[in-house]
Amino acid sequence: MLVVGCILLAVYLAINVNKVIHSSKHQNDAQTEKVLLIDPGHGGRDGGASASDGTVEKNINLAISLPLADMLRIFGYPVGMTRVNDRMVCDSELVPLRQQKISDMKNRLKKYNSSRLTISIHQNHFSQSQYHGTQIFYGKQNEESRLLAASIRQIVLDKLQPQNTRELKKATKDIYLLSNATTPAIIIECGFLSNSTELSKLKDEEYQQNMACAIACGVLAYNP
Repeated sequence: MLVVGCILLAVYLAINVNKVIHSSKHQNDAQTEKVLLIDPGHGGRDGGASASDGTVEKNINLAISLPLADMLRIFGYPVGMTRVNDRMVCDSELVPLRQQKISDMKNRLKKYNSSRLTISIHQNHFSQSQYHGTQIFYGKQNEESRLLAASIRQIVLDKLQPQNTRELKKATKDIYLLSNATTPAIIIECGFLSNSTELSKLKDEEYQQNMACAIACGVLAYNP
C-alpha cells in the first residue's frame, strides 16, 4: 500500500538522513524558521464546489490536508496550516459573506508570504462529468513554484494516476493567491467532484491518505 510505503520511508528518513536534511536547511537560518504551509481551501460558510450527492469540497480538502501535514512533520519539516477545522480564515467581526471571503483571501495571502512555501488543497468541478484527474497550478512570481509542482505531479502520476495526462498550469491573474504570492505556492486540484468515479475515490479515507502520501513524497523529492 502507498500509505505503508510512505510510513516506512518516513521512518527510514527519520533514522538515517534527518541530520543531512537539517544540516542543509541550517545554511539559511531565516529560511529554516519558516514553515511549509498547508492550505485546505474554503471552509466555514464557504463550502467551495459541491457534488451532485451533496459532498462539499471544503471537507475533502481538510481530509487530505490533515494527514498531509502529519506526514510532512514525520519527514522532519516544520508545518503550519491555514485551518485545522471547518472555518473561514477571515476577520471575526465581519458578517456579510462577501466581506468574509475577501478577508479570508487576504489573510491566507499573508500566511502564504510569511511561509517557506504553500501547498493549497482543492477539488475540481466541471459541468461535464467525463473530466477527471489531478491538476496542479503554480504561482507565477517564484520559479520554485513550478519546480515544486512538477515534483509532486510526478509522484501523483507514478503512484496514483498513471493515465493522467494533465500538464502543469501557470496561474492566471484570476487565481488571486497564486498571482500575488511572492513565496513558492501551488494549488493542487486533487480530482473532480463532478466525475462519479473520482468522487467515490475522493470520499474514501484510504484514497485521501494515499493522495496525501503522494503529495508528501513529492515534497520530499523536491527537498525544500
